[in-house]
Amino acid sequence: MEPATADLSLLLQLTIETASNGLQSGLFTSVDLAKAYLARIEEASNFNAVLQTNPDALTVAKKLDDELASSGPRGPFHGIPLLVKDNIATNDRLDVSAGSYALLGAKPAKESPVVSRLRQAGAVILGKTNLSEWANFRGLNISSGWSPRGGQTLGAYHPESQPEGSSSGSAVAAALALCTAAIGTETWGSILGPAEKNGVVGLKPSRGLVGNDGTIPISSRQAVIGTLTRTVKDAAYMLTSVAGRSDVDERTWDIPFEKMPDFTQFCKGAELAGISIGVPRNAFDLDAASPIMKSFERALKTLEAAGETIVDNANFSGADEFRKLNQQVKGIVRCSEFKRDIVQYLESLETNPNNILTAEDIIEFTKSFPGEEFPERDIGKFLWTQAEGIDVNSDTYKHMVEQEKFFGGEGGILGALERYKVDVLVVPSSFNIATDLAAKMGYPELSVPLGFYPEDTPVKKDGSKPHLVTVAPGIPYSLTLLTKSFGDGLLLQVGYAFEQLTNVREKGPEPFKTPKTELKDST
Repeated sequence: MEPATADLSLLLQLTIETASNGLQSGLFTSVDLAKAYLARIEEASNFNAVLQTNPDALTVAKKLDDELASSGPRGPFHGIPLLVKDNIATNDRLDVSAGSYALLGAKPAKESPVVSRLRQAGAVILGKTNLSEWANFRGLNISSGWSPRGGQTLGAYHPESQPEGSSSGSAVAAALALCTAAIGTETWGSILGPAEKNGVVGLKPSRGLVGNDGTIPISSRQAVIGTLTRTVKDAAYMLTSVAGRSDVDERTWDIPFEKMPDFTQFCKGAELAGISIGVPRNAFDLDAASPIMKSFERALKTLEAAGETIVDNANFSGADEFRKLNQQVKGIVRCSEFKRDIVQYLESLETNPNNILTAEDIIEFTKSFPGEEFPERDIGKFLWTQAEGIDVNSDTYKHMVEQEKFFGGEGGILGALERYKVDVLVVPSSFNIATDLAAKMGYPELSVPLGFYPEDTPVKKDGSKPHLVTVAPGIPYSLTLLTKSFGDGLLLQVGYAFEQLTNVREKGPEPFKTPKTELKDST
């Protein structure tokens, strides 16, 4: 649905643009909006999407309302309430703990530049969202969306469903309209996965387009701060606000733009003439009769009708070789970087009440503190960091970095883009090697709703306790777009056009249990 036609009485349809227009025209205030969202957060508490609300949110909203009345808006984010994942530092009374008791009460010396930019733009930081503990870098058999502090986040579209990925709280919050938009992080799949399972738009920007300092790290080389929104244009608004160089994050110094673009300008229509899209069929393995593949084939026809050139079988030359690597081998680089990067983060803390200084300290705390639920919930990934050769100075690490460059480059995404002369690659769902390789290379990705499982779909559950539902009638799935570094605008252009042509989210079912509070209840 275009923002101009959204129903302002329904928060599920509110966008950044319509919220901004409503605030600036006096239809409601930032305090009204924040109160409505806080009430919805309370109503939806059984989803465990929000870990902590900001005790100063209404005070901040009132100051922004007064400023709007006296001197006008700072821009489209003036008075807009947002939620932030609990591994991103905020300079306020909110914690940043990655869902763990180990860092509860710890205070970073600086807040994330992403949060600072949003504050400067006039956003209200409404609270922190729940996540997979340590951004899903603790155990091998722990369900996504669980943390000791926040409990188990549940998916928005089916009772007791898997929310998928560590930014699950942010995705569920966006899906249930507990905020106007939300911030998440991704090392691999942590934005795209929950965006898919909760029927929202997930944007993982190019690594280096957004500074990731002020974030509890897994891999500072690979981790990216991104967005969970209800529309593609909202993702573009968010990216415009948070993108830019950071004094601390050296990767942002390679941004190729003399002036940061207004990414909303890429959301300009449904025609895609002159853009070519490649389909790397050997990057995914789905039954042709599955609902996802049927929707995907229809999507290709829709994109082709919009003017795009579709190049089928734009395959990855290294796909078969990559599949032969086991999970632990694939994790060598991330484990080595975690071991280094977490020490740097912990050393930067202004306060550190549990004196956590190394990966070994985290392991010992997790094993000894009852609230961490060890050994019922394992620490398999933590233990990988103790294996021989897990060190950024080791030959093993250096060899695997080169392997990753091959699999993501010539043997994967970059090779396919160049060999088949295409601008963008498209895959069904976010659970395939294309998204894994894009993450390793720091390439941008965009997940857009593609469809919903039909009514006759058999219910399936995952193997991890508490055995949450993964497939069922009404659960969403997505179309994922990816390209090379700093091609974020192109992804937004294609994603926006596809969204306008299909209106999948608006035509599909709503979340199975939505909060009842609306703006009218707080004005």
